[in-house]
Amino acid sequence: MLGGSAAVCALTFAGAPWWVVAIAVVRAIVTPGIILLVHAVVPDDSEHKRDLWLAWIRFWNRRAQRKRRQTDRNRQ
Repeated sequence: MLGGSAAVCALTFAGAPWWVVAIAVVRAIVTPGIILLVHAVVPDDSEHKRDLWLAWIRFWNRRAQRKRRQTDRNRQ
């Protein structure tokens, strides 16, 4: 697997279109940033991590139920 800068260099050397190189540059910048953000936000303690996952699952369940109710109302 290539690093971001190596992938950009390889694409440029191979004569890839500018938009392919631009996508590679954006991915090379965004992916490590997202990884660092998640690492900073998600706690290391397993109990806190469990609570975070439970809150996330509850949020998506509430959202799905709300969406189901709205679609049921629209059908009536």
